[in-house]
Amino acid sequence: MGIATGIVAQRHAPDEPYAGRYVVVENLDTKAMTQSARGTVEQPGRNVKQKTGLNRSILAASWGGLEVKLAYKAGELVKVNPAHTSQTCSVCGHAHRDNRPLQAVFACRACGFRAHADHNAAVNILARAGLPPRARPGPRDRGFCTTRGDPVGDPYDP
Repeated sequence: MGIATGIVAQRHAPDEPYAGRYVVVENLDTKAMTQSARGTVEQPGRNVKQKTGLNRSILAASWGGLEVKLAYKAGELVKVNPAHTSQTCSVCGHAHRDNRPLQAVFACRACGFRAHADHNAAVNILARAGLPPRARPGPRDRGFCTTRGDPVGDPYDP
């Protein structure tokens, strides 16, 4: 589940739509995501065991319960459309599946922007809620990997 958090200072931005504490989440349809993959006798399902395990993990995580707790703690819970948040460039807005060459890497094919895929998706989630991405820039805004401290390079470049 994509979650982006932040605080907008009330004294500096009282006209912001979500002044104060807020949490922004993707509005995921967990009921549809956890449907069975068994299929029918005429058209049996594929990867049924894997899908069963994924369904079990999603249901065990209790995403609905997490949303309730987040809303209680943060005060404001904003849900946004989850479509293509991980495939859309947070800089130029170009959306394509080829922007995700690897699971953890986002590389825009239009403008060349590179970032960690989760960070890029979090910025997109905040933008869909009409909020600024962050109060101050972080290491990822300069093209560095925060866990290793090295530049994010081409995933296909050895």
